[in-house]
Amino acid sequence: MGTQVPHLKFARRGEFLFYWLTVWIKRHFATAGRVCFAGAEAPTEGSHRTVCSLIDLRKRGATHMRSLDFRRYALGSCAFAAMLAGCGGSPISFWGAMQQTSAIATHAERGKSWMLPGAKSEGLLYVATGDNVYVLSYPHGKLVGSLGIAGNNLCSDNQGDVFIPAANGYDQIFEYAHGRDNPIQKLDDGDIPLGCAVDPTTGNLAVTNEGSGAGEVAIFPNAKEPSTWYRDPEIGAYGLCGYDDKGDLFVDGSGSGNFLAELPDDKSTFRNYSLNRSFDVYGSVQWDGEHITLSNPTSEQIYRLKLSRSSLKVVQTTQIDGWQNNYSGHWPYVQTWVQGASFIAQSSTQAELGLWSYPKGGNANKVIGPFRNGSVNIYGVTVSLAQKGLRRF
Repeated sequence: MGTQVPHLKFARRGEFLFYWLTVWIKRHFATAGRVCFAGAEAPTEGSHRTVCSLIDLRKRGATHMRSLDFRRYALGSCAFAAMLAGCGGSPISFWGAMQQTSAIATHAERGKSWMLPGAKSEGLLYVATGDNVYVLSYPHGKLVGSLGIAGNNLCSDNQGDVFIPAANGYDQIFEYAHGRDNPIQKLDDGDIPLGCAVDPTTGNLAVTNEGSGAGEVAIFPNAKEPSTWYRDPEIGAYGLCGYDDKGDLFVDGSGSGNFLAELPDDKSTFRNYSLNRSFDVYGSVQWDGEHITLSNPTSEQIYRLKLSRSSLKVVQTTQIDGWQNNYSGHWPYVQTWVQGASFIAQSSTQAELGLWSYPKGGNANKVIGPFRNGSVNIYGVTVSLAQKGLRRF
């Protein structure tokens, strides 16, 4: 009597062949192994990532497969790699002998996070897609690492450290040193972290939080525990935040209306401002080297703001053509990044990343991607500069 095949939908011929291959392996081996293939499924041309199919050879029934991509793999390579993995119990990497590909495969085998050794010596662009944070060279846009952590809104400091509020509902913020694939610190926030910003004058880390009632802003002195919480009585739901060059913190949020609030460097209470035009709450707030800025997702604009004693005024508007944001009026928010003369954000529904001239605007000068074959959204980006005398602005 023939083998009974579980009902599976095979999208490609390769998946059908791979299924029968794994059935054969399970009949002949009794150890667990992992087959890894280094493919060219990367966010940009010329870079690579590792695609792994996890096969538990000790279980019977349907094979548990993850992250399958058969467009570039021949059955002969699959069979050979699988047999080696089954016999020796070690991950086997395949696909050419390119140095970059080999480096990626080697690091990917350690777990979900990896980083090319040379990444530490160059500028890096961190891209959060909700289920992962990818690391690209900046400004070239080649994939050099993956952190394997769920993140949405990101920030970085003048030392190149990157902070990632956990996107899985935990009250944690992870800190990564420039070009490192493992966190150097985990901060307990005490609430659900949303967005973050680092004071360039002190190194203090500000984190906007969502609470069971009203939210708050937590400030970690020099990015260390414990934090101090600050609340604005007029804001019930906090968005994103950003520091200016003097160490004053700006936060957007909503309550009785939409507000942009300021927490001066030497104060413990917020000042609330309304703009001289309507704006979307929960847009990015960031210092661009001359002005505090607020991104307005629905109009695809960036406002450069000037602060007076009693008001904030829009002094310049940048139109970003082709900015494909997923603004919904609630979390996850649309976090963008201004890096010198560039504005960085999602540029298409296919999870592509665009770089626009700033403050000129217009159409994107460069497009990177797509990420995950366009099946995700880009929720946050930040740039981390290598310590070679480079300046953020």
